[in-house]
Amino acid sequence: MEKAVSNLSSIVPASRLTPAFPPAVKLGLTTLYTTLYALLFFSVYAQLWLVLLYRHKKFSYQTVFLFLCLFWAALRTTLFSFYFRNTLKANHLHPFFFWLLYCCPVCLQFFTLTLMNLYFAQVVFKAKAKYRPELIKGL
Repeated sequence: MEKAVSNLSSIVPASRLTPAFPPAVKLGLTTLYTTLYALLFFSVYAQLWLVLLYRHKKFSYQTVFLFLCLFWAALRTTLFSFYFRNTLKANHLHPFFFWLLYCCPVCLQFFTLTLMNLYFAQVVFKAKAKYRPELIKGL
């Protein structure tokens, strides 16, 4: 019977660990992501104003999708703007703020995907009902 080999011998000592990216690259990526998320936020914000301006339906798949995207982009812009000041402090937030900035965007992505699937299913069902009216009568 073989003895279990320990993985402790392959662990790199902390003194030899170096950051994955140099600080200039981190600052560049942080700036890039913050700018992209801010641009997304403002473009979605403009889309919502256009919905009001052209008097589209206020509660529809489009507006719910846009509000989810707006909230997601706002959270991501806020998170990446925290990285400009202090990365360690941004990673050690109060539990509610940690959840809001790190976990809530993932939930929003799930809700957005679910909304898109629901809309797609409705479009497919309406298209099938157009060619097969007995589907609607059976319900």
